[in-house]
Amino acid sequence: MSPIRCAYHPDRDALQYCNRCGKPICNDCVVRGAGGNLCRSCAEGLRRPGRPRSAQTWLWVAAGLALLLLWLLPRVLR
Repeated sequence: MSPIRCAYHPDRDALQYCNRCGKPICNDCVVRGAGGNLCRSCAEGLRRPGRPRSAQTWLWVAAGLALLLLWLLPRVLR
């Protein structure tokens, strides 16, 4: 049985797994954080500022603005 290799360093044995994606990682690649042991890709994804908005979120924002305008417009045009 051959040892499991690091996803980033195929010449090294993996000693841990990423808690988020499950990739095997060596000690040099592990990023320790509140979410446990993460690989570089998952840790980088958590560091990005802000989170992208989904299409559904923008739909709710547009619906809210439309309702606000429908409520406000009759009051302004009096």
